[in-house]
Amino acid sequence: IEMLPQIIVASTCILITLYGVFRKNRVFFNLGYFVYGLIVVFSEINFYLQSQEVIHIATASLWLIQSSLALPNKLPYDGSKIAKSAGIKIYICLSIINLYGIFIVRASGIPDLVSYFHVILAILPVIAIYLILNNKIEITKR
Repeated sequence: IEMLPQIIVASTCILITLYGVFRKNRVFFNLGYFVYGLIVVFSEINFYLQSQEVIHIATASLWLIQSSLALPNKLPYDGSKIAKSAGIKIYICLSIINLYGIFIVRASGIPDLVSYFHVILAILPVIAIYLILNNKIEITKR
């Protein structure tokens, strides 16, 4: 019950990310990861303040990296090799971070439901990579 507000916000983040996938809109896709990452950061800092366990600072740092990687921007996607390469690298990192999230949830007192959020957030970047590699992302001009 005490995590209910976080679960509602996290669910909303996942829905925003899913919307981004279906609309092939990276701003919404990234927004979901950005906000979700911030939720984890603040939650882990709170856990650290309660327990003084360093793993919480390490976990907060990892999701701060996720938020940094997913910082939404409206830069045009030009389909260049550099844009594709950067997108693929970023999405691989988002996937790896959330695979770790599955592990950390299972090893802690966080409700198992949250691990399913991380499963979804680990799979969605793979879909984004598929879209990039198969030129399914609309090229935009400035």
